[in-house]
Amino acid sequence: MKRDFGWIICAYVSALIIGASAAWFLAGTTNGSTLTLALVADVAATVVIFGFGTYFRNSSFYDAYWSVAPVCLFVYWALGTNVDLRGLLVGLLVLAWSIRLTHNWARGWQGLDHQDWRYVDLKVKTGRLYPLVDLFGIQMLPTLLVFAGCYPIWVVLAGDARPWSGLDLAWMMLGGGAVYLEYRADNVLRAFRLNPANAGQVLDKDVWSYVRHPNYTGELGFWLALGIAGFAASGNPDVFVGFTAILMLFVFISIPMIERRELANKPGYAAYRERCGALIPRIAGGPRES
Repeated sequence: MKRDFGWIICAYVSALIIGASAAWFLAGTTNGSTLTLALVADVAATVVIFGFGTYFRNSSFYDAYWSVAPVCLFVYWALGTNVDLRGLLVGLLVLAWSIRLTHNWARGWQGLDHQDWRYVDLKVKTGRLYPLVDLFGIQMLPTLLVFAGCYPIWVVLAGDARPWSGLDLAWMMLGGGAVYLEYRADNVLRAFRLNPANAGQVLDKDVWSYVRHPNYTGELGFWLALGIAGFAASGNPDVFVGFTAILMLFVFISIPMIERRELANKPGYAAYRERCGALIPRIAGGPRES
C-alpha cells in the first residue's frame, strides 16, 4: 500500500508540475486571463493522470482528482490578489470539503490492484474504445464539470464584489451543512460496510433513512453553496452553470448506474427505493419514481 500510495503521490505531483508549466508557458505567450490559464493547467494535469492510469491499467488514478483540483484552483486564483473576507471564507469551505472528501477516498482506497467497479463495467461494455471512454468520459468530463463548478470561486476572487447580503449567510450555512452531511453519510456507510453481517443488506439507517444518496445530496449542496457565493459577489446567474451540470451528471449518470447495481444485488433495495427519495426526502403520499 505504501508503494501504491507513492505512485499516486508521484502522479499528482507530476500533474501539478505539468499543469503549472503549461499555464506559465501560455501566460508568457498570450494575454490569457487567469480563468483561461487555469483551464489549460487543469486539462494538462488531467492528461498526466490519464497517462499514469493507462500505464498502470487502472483508471482509479483519477479518483482523488475531483477533490484536490478545487483547492489548487483556489490557490492559483488567490495568488497576487487581495483576498477579502468573502474570498477567505470560500477558501475555508473549499479546504474543509477537500480534506473530508480526500480523506474518505484515502481510507477506502485498496491499492493499485483495485479499480472502481464502474470503470470495470465500462471497459467490458466498450472494449477497444475504452481508452477514449476513459480519457474523455471518466476523466476529462469530470475535470470540466468541476472546473465549471469552481467558476464562482474565480468570480469571488476577481474583485469588485458586491456588498455582503443575506445570500452570504445562506451559502455559508448551506456549505457547512453540506460538508457535514457528506461526512456523516460517509462515516455511516463505512461502518455499515465494515460489518460482515450487513453483506447483501440495504443501508437505511441514520441519514440514509431520509434519502438514498445523502452523500450526493451533500455534494450538490456544496456546489450550490459556491454558486450562491458567486452570485452574492457578482449578481451573475452564470455562476450556477457548474452546479447545474454536476446535478445532471448525478441524476442521469451516477445515480442510475449505482441503482441498477443495487437493485440487482440487494433484494430489499426495491422497497427501500419506494420509501425514500433519491436526493430529497420524499413527502408521505408523494409521487413515486418509475
